[in-house]
Amino acid sequence: MNKTVYYKQCKMQKKNSFQTSYIPEEFAVLNKFLKLRGEDGEWDDGWKVIFISENRHADDKLPDYHYQIKQHRKATGDSERR
Repeated sequence: MNKTVYYKQCKMQKKNSFQTSYIPEEFAVLNKFLKLRGEDGEWDDGWKVIFISENRHADDKLPDYHYQIKQHRKATGDSERR
């Protein structure tokens, strides 16, 4: 059986940019510098953890915001052509 990985939502800063992401709990350490993988698959170094949420989520329970947005658009009719 696979070991469950837990994630925490963290706010990170790099110069004047901010990003909020779920990262594995073992890397969620205040003031730690991290490398994050972008949507293009490239690694971006120098992100500093500046806030860590108290809540933890198992990997199979992470919110799927892409799915939630699609469902909202279907329910409200926002995804239909005008």
